[in-house]
Amino acid sequence: MDYDRTTIPDTYDAGRELSESGKRSALVFFAENLIADEISTIVDLGCGTARFSKALADLFDADVLGVDPSRNMLDQARRKNGSDRLTFALGSGEAIPAADESSDLVFMSMVLHHLKDPVRVAEECRRVLRVGGSICIRNTVSDEISSYPYLDFFPSIRKIISGELVSRSYLSDVFAGAGCSLAVQRSAWDEVAPNWPAYAAKVALKADSFIARLPDQEFEHGLEALRSHAERADPSQPVGLNVDQFVFRKTMR
Repeated sequence: MDYDRTTIPDTYDAGRELSESGKRSALVFFAENLIADEISTIVDLGCGTARFSKALADLFDADVLGVDPSRNMLDQARRKNGSDRLTFALGSGEAIPAADESSDLVFMSMVLHHLKDPVRVAEECRRVLRVGGSICIRNTVSDEISSYPYLDFFPSIRKIISGELVSRSYLSDVFAGAGCSLAVQRSAWDEVAPNWPAYAAKVALKADSFIARLPDQEFEHGLEALRSHAERADPSQPVGLNVDQFVFRKTMR
């Protein structure tokens, strides 16, 4: 999806943003499986509005290069980040604007389903990493489609998601083929909203690329059903989905 042809950059932060504690929680698994002292340069690939860029810089005390193909998303990222630890550049996963072996870590969050050529992206990640450098991926996978909380409200969205998400095994094979070994992987439930009314409010912003592709009539009908469900739901019940986390390491060939 070309985000610059949509309104997603304007609504992304409100529709997809996590709290600071939520961001750190999402990164804890990676921090536990990396040696922080060995990380001084990070590529935040598909950074969008820099949802994780500052959290990465703070957690690892590192310089972060945020890369995204959307000019409008990068404009939002630059507006809200004045840190000298963060820089942003227009680019894609298939052509990362970084020198060979210049980075210690490549991070991707909810990016895989936007990639046109995952094999090329894996090769590019390997190119920009020093030997022993790591690739950290946070993404939903086809194995966990049923955990999406809005499936029951938007009938055709399962087909959209199924056509774009990759499986765990495919992802592992792609990065192994590029010379990156899987070090550790897990699937964990991630909260996306503290309750159903808050979740419905986020969905209404159409900041989700799957939701944004629904026909208007289906979206409006589904949103009405979702809001009705939210009114009846336990207000203390958080809403989330299963997100996989992978750590790959660049190996010698």
